[in-house]
Amino acid sequence: MTLVSAPAGYGKTSALVDFAQHSPVPVCWYTADEHDRDLGTFIEYLVGAIGERFLGFGKRTRAALASVVGDLFRDPTVVVGELVNEMLEIETPFVVVVDNYEALDGAFGIRTFVHRLLEVLPFNCHLMLGSRVLPDVPVTRLVAKRQLVGLTAQDLRFAPQEIQDLLRLSGIEVSEKQAKAIATNSEGWITGVLLLADLLHDEAKATLRDVERATAGTYGYLATEVLNRQPPEIQHFLRTSAVLREMSPRLCHQVLQIRNPRALLAEVERRNLFITRFGKGAVATYRYHNLFRDFLCEQLRRRDPAHYAELHRRAAERFERDNDVEEAVYHYLAAEDYPDATALMERVAMEWFTRGRVETLLRWAEALPEEVRTQAPWLSLYQSRVLTDRYDYKRARQALAHAEAGFAAQGDVARLARVHNQRATLALFEGRYEEAIVEAQTALEMLGQDGVVERAEAQRLIGRAYVGLGRLAEGIAELQEALALFRQVGSPYDVANLLQDIAHAFISLGSLNEAAVHLNEAITIRRRLGAPVPLAGVLNNLGYLHYLRGEYRESLALYEEGLAAARRGDDLRYQAYISVGMADLYRDVGAYERAESLYNAGWQIAQESEPGLAFYTLAAQADMYRWQGDYIRARALLREARQLAEEKGLDFEARGLLLATEGIALAESGEVEAGLRLLSEALRFLEQRQAKRELARSHFLLAKAHLLAGNRPQAVAELRRALDLADEIGTHQFAVVEGQHAQDLLRLGIAEGVATCRAIAERGQQLRAFAEDLVQVGAKEKEGVVGRLEIYAFGGGRVVRDGHSISSSEWQAAMVKELFFYIILHGPLERDAIGVIFWPELSVRKMRNSFHTTLYRMRRAVGADTIVVEGGQYRLGDVDYWFDVEEFEALVERARLLPPYDWQAEDLWRRAVALYRGDFLPEVQRVWCVPKREALREMYVEALIGVGRCYEARREFEGAITWYRRALEVDELREDVHRLIIHCYVQAGRRSEALAQYHRCREILRRELGIEPSVETKRLYERIAGRRVD
Repeated sequence: MTLVSAPAGYGKTSALVDFAQHSPVPVCWYTADEHDRDLGTFIEYLVGAIGERFLGFGKRTRAALASVVGDLFRDPTVVVGELVNEMLEIETPFVVVVDNYEALDGAFGIRTFVHRLLEVLPFNCHLMLGSRVLPDVPVTRLVAKRQLVGLTAQDLRFAPQEIQDLLRLSGIEVSEKQAKAIATNSEGWITGVLLLADLLHDEAKATLRDVERATAGTYGYLATEVLNRQPPEIQHFLRTSAVLREMSPRLCHQVLQIRNPRALLAEVERRNLFITRFGKGAVATYRYHNLFRDFLCEQLRRRDPAHYAELHRRAAERFERDNDVEEAVYHYLAAEDYPDATALMERVAMEWFTRGRVETLLRWAEALPEEVRTQAPWLSLYQSRVLTDRYDYKRARQALAHAEAGFAAQGDVARLARVHNQRATLALFEGRYEEAIVEAQTALEMLGQDGVVERAEAQRLIGRAYVGLGRLAEGIAELQEALALFRQVGSPYDVANLLQDIAHAFISLGSLNEAAVHLNEAITIRRRLGAPVPLAGVLNNLGYLHYLRGEYRESLALYEEGLAAARRGDDLRYQAYISVGMADLYRDVGAYERAESLYNAGWQIAQESEPGLAFYTLAAQADMYRWQGDYIRARALLREARQLAEEKGLDFEARGLLLATEGIALAESGEVEAGLRLLSEALRFLEQRQAKRELARSHFLLAKAHLLAGNRPQAVAELRRALDLADEIGTHQFAVVEGQHAQDLLRLGIAEGVATCRAIAERGQQLRAFAEDLVQVGAKEKEGVVGRLEIYAFGGGRVVRDGHSISSSEWQAAMVKELFFYIILHGPLERDAIGVIFWPELSVRKMRNSFHTTLYRMRRAVGADTIVVEGGQYRLGDVDYWFDVEEFEALVERARLLPPYDWQAEDLWRRAVALYRGDFLPEVQRVWCVPKREALREMYVEALIGVGRCYEARREFEGAITWYRRALEVDELREDVHRLIIHCYVQAGRRSEALAQYHRCREILRRELGIEPSVETKRLYERIAGRRVD
């Protein structure tokens, strides 16, 4: 990657154009502007720029872009993958230039997309960015990998000798001393030098009185001087045409009513008046340099504001007729024609929000004067939703106030209900649960029996608020009503959200089995929908559920997958929750340093936007320091937690979790009586709220405190209560974790015959064993590895070493790569056994020479340590590698062991399907490859059927049929799959389609094999048709 970064007027574009003109490889050019800040638009133009040089490029990328639409800014991975795959198919190295990149700076989604693209940018593509500001790209990582070079203002400044040469081209001679003066005063700013050259051209013999003014700060003065020296007709044309951001002769004539615009544009270009032409002939368009255009527009606005507004209004009307909404709005705003501007904004606000064009909506909202914003209530509502997603709650509330005033003025009660729901959402996110309930109930009262989706959303918000307040039974009841409404609407996304909400409530209530049922259904939906951020959410929930059950390995794997998904979707909220969940896990096993870094990562995100999580993080860290005997630090964190709870109104947290945690900290630090009082108070509150999980933990802590006070009978009584509750809620995890720091209490419980105390002590030993495993893993990570291989065989052989895809030229010959795959699949192998397969026609001596030559080339390509010889046999060395075939086979083997109604089964089958990107090594024609290719294809069909069976188990017959048909596309002769489809049609009550499927099956078998369907298939048909087959 190359960065060219400098302020306006330093010649960035000129430098890039010069490079493009002399480049030995094709250059794809894209000039960005503010239109392109929406991610979808940016990708369209980026693909279009490459397509200009490589015809046909981008079809698959555009298809992927169309498939994700509104979820694009959360999950650009699919589009990045297709873009990179299409880039790899370009057979020559090429360069992509994105100029004016500052116009995209800060655009939500583009940053994530570009970062992800840079991670996987193929070796044949070089990216160059021209920008006034330093782009937000991973500079440190790129520099460390030696993948970044750059030019700055310092590099682009003109030296005295260069200034002399430039002026000489304009017929102006200046002395070395004068050139140095120009260089010093202009700081090498080329735009100032060019303006000065234009002035000196007319007064070459005059004194250089303007030299000291040739700076960026005095651009306006110099530009005015240049403008005033132009003929009146050119001056008028410059000021008038600058109204258009992109000019063409047709637009200048039809919109601005300029006579003979083609000749005038040619004259402006001839005079080098900071204009750039794009294209040729009738399709040519022109743009002024941004600085010059801004200057010309300001000149016209000051000289004749009415004419300036009229020109913009004419342009707006023309673009609106052409359905170019964004350009029309720009001109209406420039003309300060706010009624027409807001009317157009309101017309497209919902559609553009749905399509993910949120940057444009935000820009429009900010461009409207305060007093006008109530005229665009839809725009303000969607502005609030976008700002809420970005944790900018203050501005989100301000936008909602404008939306409310606008809808109220229109008398639109249904829309006002939406405003109240959005306000309830804000209150919920900020921990103001009572306010959230009031707002959502107001929405319900406004809606009556209308608006099923809004009513469901209101009930969901009320339910979540009740759960936040600790009123769990009420919360679950509200959430289940909302779930029924969303099932009625048929919205899988919202159904999955409700399932997770209900699972969270059941976890808080201590009903882990009920929670698992809801999460199993939710993850099935999330996998099917595919978006990474919602997937991260349910993986976080499942990770926590396994954590509560003490299943740490499963929990850690789910957390790690969830964190990867959250990062892929650039979602800070789930990154915070998952980081804190992982921190708890590491804390519990004594990996305190790793836990602290994860707690800090979560806290940095949560402290401003997630008060509940921020509070929990402080309390959890306090426990960690208490276990280490650092009571001063623990109590300091608890004071901070209390202050946060009071500020944010976190009543449940303050009166439950916090009191209990403060109580045990006091008791362990010597203030036993004070600690007992706080623990008892916390127990009374938690009993009222039916918060069984927290109640069980508090009984355990109270037992520990009583033992510290010397009251053994009361300690045993509280221990029994704690473990009885643990049996009821289905988890003893809190006791296992705290029990590691309460060995005396557990020994007392064992001596007194308290049930499960011995099992808890044994699970504590298992936890310590898991901690030792983590230490060993950490040590291996620190040791590092020489290199990592990613090996792909599906859809074509490909090997990636340390992020670099090994090219055909590096393999040197197709046989080299084929031998590599043969060894990793069949090794260890003796040399002569390999020779029989690859060089059967050669003598032994020639075969051995050919083998060693091929082996040498292979080791050069993939690394000397990759293929090793041991005992005369060749095999894959002890390297860090991932092989798609091995991963595919492992997933299929694991999926075979699970019933189709288990959520993990569908997950495993889907992952296997995703890995199969085409036949195994299709480019290899040797016989050894054929059996493996056929076996893997059969496993792929099995995976497709596996996903279908999961759908069928849920009675989603249409989905099942879709997957079974995919299996038939691979192998249409699979009679068993035809029967599965017939069965699904019957179950769905679609008898005629079931019979049609039988006839289709019979026709295929007759045509391809000349046989009739099997007896089993005929009997199935007879049962459906009610008659025997002829």
